[in-house]
Formats: sequence, C-alpha cells, structure tokens
Amino acid sequence: MKDKIQSISFQFIFSHAAIAIFVTSVVAWTFPLSFSAFRADQSLSHFWLFISDSGAQWGVGSAMLLATALVAAKHTGIKTRTLKAVRFLGVLSVVLATLALINEFITKPLVGVHRPFVIKLEKTGLLSGDTLYDLPSKSERTDFLQKIFEENPENSIVKLLDPSIREHWAKETGFSFPSGHSQNAFLFAVILGFVIQRLVPNGKRFVWIPFLWASSICLSRVALGVHSPLDITVGALTGGVLGSLILISGLLNKTLPAQTLKD
Repeated sequence: MKDKIQSISFQFIFSHAAIAIFVTSVVAWTFPLSFSAFRADQSLSHFWLFISDSGAQWGVGSAMLLATALVAAKHTGIKTRTLKAVRFLGVLSVVLATLALINEFITKPLVGVHRPFVIKLEKTGLLSGDTLYDLPSKSERTDFLQKIFEENPENSIVKLLDPSIREHWAKETGFSFPSGHSQNAFLFAVILGFVIQRLVPNGKRFVWIPFLWASSICLSRVALGVHSPLDITVGALTGGVLGSLILISGLLNKTLPAQTLKD
C-alpha cells in the first residue's frame, strides 16, 4: 500500500515536470524570445537578468535553505531536526554540485557549442569565437571579452548593450550546450515540488510554483542570449529526468518524517 501511494505521489510530480518542460520548450522555440533582453532600451532586460540570477548560487541556495528548514520543522527534537536538516542539505548540495561540475567541465567542453551571444559578436567582426574558446580558463576568456568591449565602444552591439548584461556576458564564457541553469533548475524543482507536496498542508496546490520558477529561468537564458532554445530544452529535460531518478531512488526518504511517506 505504501509503495502504491508513493508511486502516485511521484506520478503527480512527474506530470508537473513533463508539462512544465513541454510548455517551456514550446515558448522558447515558438516565440521571438532570443536576444529580447540584452539592450539598454529593452524594458525587460533587468527582469530577465534577475530571473536568470535566481537560478545561480543565491537563488538556488535560498530555496535549498527554505526546503531544509521545512524538512527540519516537520521533525521533533533539536538533535533529530539538526541531523535530518544536515542530511537533507548535504545530499542535495552534493547532488547538485556534482551534476553541475560534470556538465560544466565534461559535457559542455565535449560538445563544444559556442554561446549565442559569442556567435552574434563574431558576426559583427568583433571577435573570433575559436580564439575566445581556445583560451584555457573562463577567467581568461572573461578578461579577453571585457577587453574587447572596452576597446570597441562604438561597435553597434556594444553601444546597445545594457551595462549589466555586458557584465553578465563577460562572465558567461563557458560553452553553451546544454544549459546548466536549466538542468539545475528543473532538477531542483522536481525535488522541491516533492518536498512541498509531502510536507506542506494542501501541498499539491503549490507544486506548480517551483516548476514555474524553473521554466522562467530557462526562458531567461534564451532572452539574455546566453543559450539557445535547444540548450534549455535539453537542459530542462535532463534536469527533470535526473530529479525524477533521485526521487525514485529513495535518496531523500530518510530525511523526511516517516508519516509523510505514508499519507
């Protein structure tokens, strides 16, 4: 009986993830979203940059701490709460960090796709994408790109660039495929959705929230010109699958109160 209830619980999360990934992909591929938020005169540039940044350390970190606090609050006793919270946060941190490192240092360099904004800058004759990516480290590529911007203030794209987006581009000098932000966002959305469903009263009503956030992060990456629709589609799909596998594995079950796994 417990396994059947658990299976139904998983299916509810998986269906939300599948719908969110499908809708995100349709929007990214159908609407003229690419480079819709990189110029200073585009009203949504700062909005999309804020959403994108929420998929980085401060946003994911804050959400992880909130989820950890929720897990701790459902246990009794200081020792038990601390142990379960540390275990939950530790497992989640190791999983997210490991997958992010694999994507950044193995998958992306292996595929070697240039970022959309690099291709755009290359088309204006501002730089050579191969020259940029031949530099061995991201810090060197960042310095190289910043120097290009500083030495070419009259370039048509540089003149239009919002200063905050210019700084963002200079930092985003890794390869493009697949989107790490999208992968981590959907992986975490699956886990967070499960935690909300199991631990929050009437939690099923709120499961859509982390998936809306994950979808927004994906779309922001396209709007800013740092990823293509293909990048974020594959990133979201792999994140959703990996998150689902983590749930099925039962890796987080020992961190949750036993009664929540029976309800």
